[in-house]
Amino acid sequence: MPKWRTVAFDSASELARLYFSKKLGKSSGDFEKIRSMSDYNDVTERLNMLIRRIKNLRDQGTEVVFTAHEDMQKVFAKGSAMSKGNNEPIAIKGWPDLPGSRVPDEFCRAADNVFRVRHVNGKPVAVANREVLGDGGYWEVKDRFNAKAVNGGYLPLDYNEIAVMTQKTPTATWSPSYIWVFYGPFGIGKTRALLTFPRPLLLFDLDRGVKSIEGDVKKLNDETPGSFTISSYDVEDCKEYERFIKEVAACF
Repeated sequence: MPKWRTVAFDSASELARLYFSKKLGKSSGDFEKIRSMSDYNDVTERLNMLIRRIKNLRDQGTEVVFTAHEDMQKVFAKGSAMSKGNNEPIAIKGWPDLPGSRVPDEFCRAADNVFRVRHVNGKPVAVANREVLGDGGYWEVKDRFNAKAVNGGYLPLDYNEIAVMTQKTPTATWSPSYIWVFYGPFGIGKTRALLTFPRPLLLFDLDRGVKSIEGDVKKLNDETPGSFTISSYDVEDCKEYERFIKEVAACF
């Protein structure tokens, strides 16, 4: 049995900020060190290394969840006038807010399930359908269990409900564990969805967004001590990077 049934990162967008702090040698009180283009290769490769290694965590039987903010990126043809911004993009993608073009692509490729979170009838749902973004673009999604066949591809933002609905859908196949990416706007309920994932759960709190679920976490831990552990970070401080890497390594 794995040590943790779920390991969650809230959010991938803020994780990138921690990696930039590492690269810059930045302290939390430093307002002068500013990232430059030369910092991106180091940061993006570190993020790509992490998501590639996370596959091993999934394969040992742990659900892995990344939340992220949403972003829209225009894609230009390489080596042409388009790449210099002198023409129209060849594609527009809506996907997780991560630096560069390789990192969000790598995250989406490594993940099993990538869902955009938005409101439907006033409730947050995980959208499994590739919806139109506008100007010929799409919000990127993917899954491993034929989520489009489950409730028309509009899933409740709840792990247990998704599992029950999927197992009742003849054309869907439920075979956890998975790597999940939920991306969407601020404050829509992505962090709260983590309360529904299998426990014991370790949450890497990089966004400092757990205040909204503190009461629920306390209740869970009162009922079953140690069922929901939160490890919080100051992503503006480079010293936090080494602690983060050690704690991730300890999950394996």
